[in-house]
Amino acid sequence: MNQLRPVALLALALGLALSGCKPAPQAAPADAAAPAPTSTAAATTPVAPGATTAAEVAGNCPHPVFDEFLKHFGNEIALQETSTADPLLDSHIDAEAEPEPRAVEEKVPLAKVEWPVMPDPATLQRQGRQMQVTRLPDGQVQVQMRTPDTSDQQTYTFAQKPCWQLVKREDESI
Repeated sequence: MNQLRPVALLALALGLALSGCKPAPQAAPADAAAPAPTSTAAATTPVAPGATTAAEVAGNCPHPVFDEFLKHFGNEIALQETSTADPLLDSHIDAEAEPEPRAVEEKVPLAKVEWPVMPDPATLQRQGRQMQVTRLPDGQVQVQMRTPDTSDQQTYTFAQKPCWQLVKREDESI
């Protein structure tokens, strides 16, 4: 029993942490309605309804750890296409708006998103750009890419639904 205790505690902690998450509406296969437990610990650990355990996320998501996901998302357009929200919340600055520039926000259908949706983080330093990753209290992660001393700045917001997904792109460049 002592060997299963850390697994049970991890499953309980993740279940509680994810219980507030609201997954994106998706059609679920009929046999996915009641997933079978993967271990005795998972079967005996109370999990809030609708919560996803770490084993389920890891089993269904190609890159459940965000840092690993970001490396792949940045250089695999196929992953970008399957890991971008439909529609994508997109905002940019309209520099020609009167009386002064203003932010414009729109929902872009996935079919109209231009790929790549985000540059490869591995190439930023060569371009003189910087990247900052910020984990938000609600579980989302923001990735800011910018060129120092310019208005060239983009922020990409990711949420776990249950796999990591780009949900918002903001271009603050003027």
